[in-house]
Amino acid sequence: MSFDQVEITAEQIRKAKKTGFRVLIILIIIVFLFMFKPFTTIPAGHVGVSSLFGKVDPIELNEGFHFINPLKKVQKIDCKNKELTLDNVGVPSQDQLTTAVDVTVKWRVDRSKAAEAYQETGDVASLESVHLKPKLRSLLREAGKGIKNAEDFYQDKVQVSMQEVIYEGLQDLSTKGILVEEVLLRGFELPRMIVSGVEDKKRQKQLAERQVEELKRFSTEMEQKQVQAKAEKLAAIEEAEKRKALADAKAYEITAEAKAQAEAIAIKGEALARYPAIIKLRSIEKWNGVVPRVSLSEKATPLINLNDLEVPNR
Repeated sequence: MSFDQVEITAEQIRKAKKTGFRVLIILIIIVFLFMFKPFTTIPAGHVGVSSLFGKVDPIELNEGFHFINPLKKVQKIDCKNKELTLDNVGVPSQDQLTTAVDVTVKWRVDRSKAAEAYQETGDVASLESVHLKPKLRSLLREAGKGIKNAEDFYQDKVQVSMQEVIYEGLQDLSTKGILVEEVLLRGFELPRMIVSGVEDKKRQKQLAERQVEELKRFSTEMEQKQVQAKAEKLAAIEEAEKRKALADAKAYEITAEAKAQAEAIAIKGEALARYPAIIKLRSIEKWNGVVPRVSLSEKATPLINLNDLEVPNR
């Protein structure tokens, strides 16, 4: 067996060393990048707060890719909209009764003050627990002191007023890097004795409203009946007047006829008194030509004066 001898020159050895050195440098850089990470990426809706050995950099890192000192630590602060909800917060009113209130606050971290807020307080959870929650509870109780009676919490204007007071009070937290955008009071749970009283008052109000409606309905029916009675009365009066007019006309007719008959009789009487021959004429006109027959005794002699009878000329 034979081996071919390869001749390696000094130049080739020098080039190989140089290439190996470059590869080693690249490997060292890659290891360095993965071990120390001299870069960072800030996601959308966040800002970066960097610190070196506990000292916070006052300049925030905006969204995107950044090269940084690999010895620095970067805290990514969420600046998106958030909601804080507190349920059943006891709010005392002036009547010494406590009402349970549910409240929701919409807020976010001020990105321009994120570094300062992180330096003074800490991350988002710390901002909420250290500043926002205590301030909200305090403002709720303070707003309740302006409510005279617990049942007033049910009034819309009272709820709106409380929301405005709490919202204005939370604006002071802007110095802490907290921006409050809206306050919502979602529910009120009054003491049981107040709830019972409100429910009784509501039932009484509904009963009163039903009675008022019933009274209106009754009044309407009475008015309709009065109108109907008035119409019937007018109709009866009209009918009576009509009948009276007919009776007066009939009486007038009878009176006129009787008067006419009386006048006729008077005229006939006057005429007969003035002309007595008319009576004899009427008697002759009514005679049928038969001589009256009278049964007399054998000794009786009938006497008739024929001169009294005048026969009309034919």
